[in-house]
Amino acid sequence: MAKQDSPYWLSPLVGIIFMLFISPFFPVGGPIVGGIIGGYLGPPGAARGALGGLIGGLVVAAIFSVVAVVGGTALLGPIGALIGLGIAALLFALALYFGILGAVGGAIGGALKTWMVSRRNVTG
Repeated sequence: MAKQDSPYWLSPLVGIIFMLFISPFFPVGGPIVGGIIGGYLGPPGAARGALGGLIGGLVVAAIFSVVAVVGGTALLGPIGALIGLGIAALLFALALYFGILGAVGGAIGGALKTWMVSRRNVTG
């Protein structure tokens, strides 16, 4: 778990890395589980976890968009750049998909961490 004095960006970064590697294979599970991991590692609270998951999902969508444009340009030249821009526009529209699923996962992870902390305080 992240310490209380650790930077906030560290937990979404872990979620982003997980989403980047898992999302191509599990399109629905990758953003949700990445959000849960990022939300659990961050500060307690569903709202903070959801924010971390949303940030992670948007960053992953932006990375996939850049890869589509650069890959299309490198493989097919100017026509590939246009195709890559079209794919990037589609992927950026899917930023809502990654952002919402990441936020849901982050909220679950933040709520889980809040529950674990409160349970630890009650049981000693």
